[in-house]
Amino acid sequence: MNLKKSLIKLLTTALIFNTVITFSFADFVEIHEERSSENISRGVVYEKISRFTNRGWLNMNILRIDLDDKYTSLDVITSETGMSGRDALTGLASKNKSASRIIGAVNGDFYDTKEFSTIGPIVRDGDLVTSSKNSPDFATFNIDNDGKAFIDYWAGNTQKLMNLDNDYILDINHKNKSYVNNGVILLDKSWGKLSFGKEKHENIVELIIIKDKIKEIRDNLEAIEIPEDGYIIAAAGTTKEHILNNFSVGDRVLVDVSSTPDFKELALAMGGGAEILKDGSIPDEFSLNISGSHPRTAIGISQDKKEVIMVTIDGRNASYPGVTQKELAEILLELGAYNGINLDGGGSTEMIVKSSGDMELDIVNHPSGGYERRIMNGLAVLNNGPESSLKGIKLDTSDNNIFIDTSRELFIKGYDKNYNPVEIDPTEAEWSIEGIEGRFVENKFIPQSVGKGTITASYRGKTASIEVKALDNPIELKISPSKIYVESGKQVPISVIATNDEGYEARIDSSALIWSIPDNMGKIKDNTFISTDKVSNDLIKASFYDLNAYIHVSTGLLSTVLEDFESLNGSFLPYPNEVAGDLELSSKEKSGDSSVKLSYDFSNANDTKAAYIVFDNDGIPMEERPEKLGMWVYGNKGNSHWLRGKLTDSNGNSFSLTFERYVDWEGWKFVEASVPSGAVAPLKLERLYLVEIEPGYKDSGYIYIDDLTAFYKSKINKEIPKDTVVYSDTRNVSVDLKNENSFRFLAHGGISDMDTLLDNLVVNKLSNVSNDVDLSLFTNQLDDKLKEKLSKDYMVVASGYSHTKFKNSSFIKLNNNNNGSIRATDYNQWTWLLNTLKTIDSDSLFVTLPKPLSFKDKLEEKLFLDTLKNLKEDKNIDVWIFTGGNDKNFEVEATDGIRIVKLKTYPTHNKFDYKQLKYMIFTVNDGHVTYEIKDMYEK
Repeated sequence: MNLKKSLIKLLTTALIFNTVITFSFADFVEIHEERSSENISRGVVYEKISRFTNRGWLNMNILRIDLDDKYTSLDVITSETGMSGRDALTGLASKNKSASRIIGAVNGDFYDTKEFSTIGPIVRDGDLVTSSKNSPDFATFNIDNDGKAFIDYWAGNTQKLMNLDNDYILDINHKNKSYVNNGVILLDKSWGKLSFGKEKHENIVELIIIKDKIKEIRDNLEAIEIPEDGYIIAAAGTTKEHILNNFSVGDRVLVDVSSTPDFKELALAMGGGAEILKDGSIPDEFSLNISGSHPRTAIGISQDKKEVIMVTIDGRNASYPGVTQKELAEILLELGAYNGINLDGGGSTEMIVKSSGDMELDIVNHPSGGYERRIMNGLAVLNNGPESSLKGIKLDTSDNNIFIDTSRELFIKGYDKNYNPVEIDPTEAEWSIEGIEGRFVENKFIPQSVGKGTITASYRGKTASIEVKALDNPIELKISPSKIYVESGKQVPISVIATNDEGYEARIDSSALIWSIPDNMGKIKDNTFISTDKVSNDLIKASFYDLNAYIHVSTGLLSTVLEDFESLNGSFLPYPNEVAGDLELSSKEKSGDSSVKLSYDFSNANDTKAAYIVFDNDGIPMEERPEKLGMWVYGNKGNSHWLRGKLTDSNGNSFSLTFERYVDWEGWKFVEASVPSGAVAPLKLERLYLVEIEPGYKDSGYIYIDDLTAFYKSKINKEIPKDTVVYSDTRNVSVDLKNENSFRFLAHGGISDMDTLLDNLVVNKLSNVSNDVDLSLFTNQLDDKLKEKLSKDYMVVASGYSHTKFKNSSFIKLNNNNNGSIRATDYNQWTWLLNTLKTIDSDSLFVTLPKPLSFKDKLEEKLFLDTLKNLKEDKNIDVWIFTGGNDKNFEVEATDGIRIVKLKTYPTHNKFDYKQLKYMIFTVNDGHVTYEIKDMYEK
């Protein structure tokens, strides 16, 4: 499962640019939209809608499920350990008994974050897997035995245990939930392997029932395995006495369960939150009101009840603001739903999808925490179609850009008529290329000329194509990671990227590089560094054409035990004061004679809470900075709290270390945390602690810790050699004006506070240069002294937006003063820009921004660059971007054929020498732009 692979390559893709469209949401104004759609089975379509609006991005992932399709079904997926466990959505799917048939899933029901039980019920094929808490605020998604989906608030479910020998009736409060403190619980194999036992409650009774007979009554004993052909009744408190007084070993019993709606008439049921769409209308009030804009998950149902629509909306991100429940309902309406239910959202929101031809599920949305949250259940879509003959193939590759005379591996994926993946033998494929020259070695393509080409694969009568771009003139080579600290015998993936003189990048396969690796360090194979078992440090060199790149490599780590916990070296500290706990030595050791036991009780604390080990003498000292710290931790399963540490350095800076995001295992486990490179030795580890940031997660427990260890790398002392190859930008050249449409212009950053003698000299110099060219461009501000001396046209890029035509060139002025964002400054600029670019007919385009090109919303920045890149390629326009706010030097860099010019702001009231005083002159000849960075004065 790959969190980073968030976009599935789709069969059908549409890119839509719009003028301002006010759609169904009152507060959203659409600017731009990207849509894609793909059949991932005969009855399921996966859609992706990325909608750029005045409020940011609405990133919608949608699964449309045809309930009439005979090969399509839905299932509620739970942990492999049963209803008592949790897992990430990818884990729920991959460990499910039907994992190979699952083609998509979303997170499911809300759950009690203290007791970790689902709020709503789960029904599978007429079997009540777990009961509902009967809360009137929470609705349920259901599918009846006729295959019709509906949403309803369960009026209740009742469960009774009848003793047939004495007619005593015991009310059962819940099935397969953990609330033994509050009532009678029925546990069967769907709960998990073991019963509660006295580990769950200090005064508990459990009836062991097999084939409707009580086989054993366990009074306050350890947990026992739940029988395959029976169940367990557990109770504590006052109810315990009722059980002991009215049931005996050998009694015949019968369980009677009922619900409204009748679970026996349901093929599936799963709990959720409020019904947010009812018969095509949005309720005035929601039964469960989760206010604010957040990531959201929902299920919609079409009016004929034959289509189910699963949707996730991303949020809590600089690009994705999220939506309210009402806005979520409006989205369901827009997607064609007639009824809809809100599921658990926030950090739980997630969708996974298996594209046709793929063997694995991929996360297609962006979980707000940057990781998958462990949840109680999910709703999965299954493709039950039988395997059949090949229907189609798809072609894929890791990078569509390729440098000539290097290779790119091509992958063929096949699927049958039911969209099951089909194994492909690439040696049977036939390959061809159009548009450029190249050759194939098995399934690898080697371009031999520059330009765009189309590769076509033919396999058993099926064809698929992919576009590639062949590059030349590499000027830079980068290796990631640039530093490798690896333990003996381990592997580290590496990525090598070359960039050409126009700013186009392409991955370079490790086999295309010449590697210089010192003896006994390891080897490079299949884009992976494999270390030996030796401890060493040195430089690895990669060469491509006349370019070189280097990796600092340190193999093997030296370990030192900092604290063996043979004596107590610290004290317990709660946060907040409502947290209870203790710190003590324990004989449950990993090595030596003892470990330290950290006990905690979060039951009475709200919001964030923590249990700290505060070490004596201000912390455990380290004279040198280790690469990482590690320790043995014994867990008792716990509730997935965060295990962290606090480190302080010699400068008084504090650093938070993460040893484990979820402490949820049983037994000993070695955990590690990287030490930040910015921590300056000597260091001290002040404390270790368990922390819980979710307000509702309240529990008690403990962990043991032993052998706190520091790991040190061998030091790298070698300097990276300076590359003797110096790249000279072909656009940085002095040229003559060719014809009457040619012109020159001066460009400079902001100029202000010109009040010294030197400033006056600069004003005279720049005014003379400006008056000798045809046009001048300045960013942010222009001093009045200079304005007065300018006799030619000039432009100041500071605010507002406009389009100016000068001869055969266009100047577009935009404003990104608010967080570097065009949208956040004034979203109307975007729609104006997109409309302006549609009709632009210039040979060259200069887009100007007062602030640097560093948008807080990186998706907006990408859209901005992609829009200009597409314009350049579609209309063959020479595109340049000018930005202000640069206090360093005049800089020009190329990216995907566009050049970005960082204009230097004039230094005010600072000491500088004459060499710092420069300006830029641009020459435009028939749409071809060149530049010079010129000294204002010679020293």
